[in-house]
Amino acid sequence: MNSNVFITSILRFIGLVFFQVLILKNVQIYPPYVHLYIYPLFLLLLPFRTPVWATLLLGFLVGISVDVFYDSLGLNAAAGVLVAYSRKFVLQAMEPRGGYEMNQSPNKHHMGINWFLQYASILMVGHLLFLFLLEEFSYLKIGMVLIKTVIGFLLSMLIIILHHFIFNPKD
Repeated sequence: MNSNVFITSILRFIGLVFFQVLILKNVQIYPPYVHLYIYPLFLLLLPFRTPVWATLLLGFLVGISVDVFYDSLGLNAAAGVLVAYSRKFVLQAMEPRGGYEMNQSPNKHHMGINWFLQYASILMVGHLLFLFLLEEFSYLKIGMVLIKTVIGFLLSMLIIILHHFIFNPKD
């Protein structure tokens, strides 16, 4: 990883965690008490060449950083590791014929907006569904989990799209 990508990743980590815990933590959709989540975007935008072990470690670190402020006992860390683990399989399933340019990041500028929205949507739905299932810890409340997942997904993706157009305006 060259120094520019490394510095960008560190700044993205810090910025997204701070935005998550200072702004989005205080935004609750009532009912059903849905929180918005943008911190998985850090994992989604890691370069293609990032090793799986590093992605898993970063997934844990970003999740546990959010857990410290949310008092959620590792729920976000578990969901972050799930996204980090799933990322490899989603990227393999969505790989174009020529493969990926390993020095790039999966964003709208390099892969196109449709590709990025599909990629981000798959991982965000998985993240939110897993997080809300862990939070409720009951399959009896599956209806509430699904409602929270749909509302959280729509609003979180709106914020991710806005973030992507503001901080990656190349198009």
